[in-house]
Amino acid sequence: MDFAAPHLTYNRNDRLLSLILDEIRRRPRKVRDSISPSRLADAIISTVVPQYADLILKSLKSNLPRILEKERSCERQFEDRLLQRWKNPLDLLEVLIEISLEAGAELNSEYRATAAKSPDYVFDVLTRLQARGCQISHEILCLLKAGLADGAHARWRTLHEIAVIACFIKDRGQEVAKRYLHYGIIETYREFLQYQKHCPTLGYEPPTDEEQHRIQTMHDEVVSMYGGDFRDKYGWIPKQVLKRKTFDELEKSVHLDKLRPYYMMACHNVHSGPKGIQFRLGLLKRGPRGSIILAGPSNYGLADPGQGTAISLSQTTTCLLSIRPTIERLSIMSVILKLVEEINLAFCEVQRQIEKEVLEEGG
Repeated sequence: MDFAAPHLTYNRNDRLLSLILDEIRRRPRKVRDSISPSRLADAIISTVVPQYADLILKSLKSNLPRILEKERSCERQFEDRLLQRWKNPLDLLEVLIEISLEAGAELNSEYRATAAKSPDYVFDVLTRLQARGCQISHEILCLLKAGLADGAHARWRTLHEIAVIACFIKDRGQEVAKRYLHYGIIETYREFLQYQKHCPTLGYEPPTDEEQHRIQTMHDEVVSMYGGDFRDKYGWIPKQVLKRKTFDELEKSVHLDKLRPYYMMACHNVHSGPKGIQFRLGLLKRGPRGSIILAGPSNYGLADPGQGTAISLSQTTTCLLSIRPTIERLSIMSVILKLVEEINLAFCEVQRQIEKEVLEEGG
């Protein structure tokens, strides 16, 4: 009687399948005839697969230093070549990030104590948003230097959201800023409910009665303070300020909806829709190499996330600096705006040069 493992496609190069079939044939005929082929195959597979996995893992670990050194050497060489080509825009972007970081730190150091006494909610929100914007910009810079344009664009999406919120809160003042900060309690409450629901399955300790009471009390207090609709998405925005509480309406209210097409494109790099697997910033569609599925870094496509980062970081930083204007800060804001223009042109220049080279190669 001949046996084949059920539901498996045979491939002469499939070492695991070959081992399984050999193991089946080595079993005594009486054993093979006494049970169904599928049950016998299942028994063999359940024995052989873990053993084979252990052998693979052992082999990988023994060769790990050599494998990793080879991969890391390739990565270093690629990143060196990428930096040579994109050095000017990347250097300028790094300068912008450092200027923004220093300007935000200086303002926060000077006014933090005074703002806490007021309390100045707008100052608190904008300094925290700008600090997060600087951190995200650093993350984007690392991704760009590694040739991961799509990942950088996904992080820019968050940076754009920060810029929009910063502009909105600066325009709307203390009450909206206060509500924004208090809305963090609503988000914590939602997370708490999800943890409470799934902690048994995850094997985590359930929250204590004291923790439940504390979080529930905080939640009830802010809902009592602001009303039942405070629990809704974007509930921190008062109805009289924005009737339709969506992010695209927030963009429109601060005149940043012109970036909506780029934001939507960045969303594909965050979510798992079909466009996200069909379109990659790192792939140049035109060219001689035909259809490629990008599964790693590329030296192309850095322009959109690079330019977006410069624009959104500058918007967030100028929002912050403008609430405590001085001659020096106004000068820094002017420097930032000039630098953004230079960054945008530099990224465009490199990207167009790559496109030109590929066209010439294919022509």
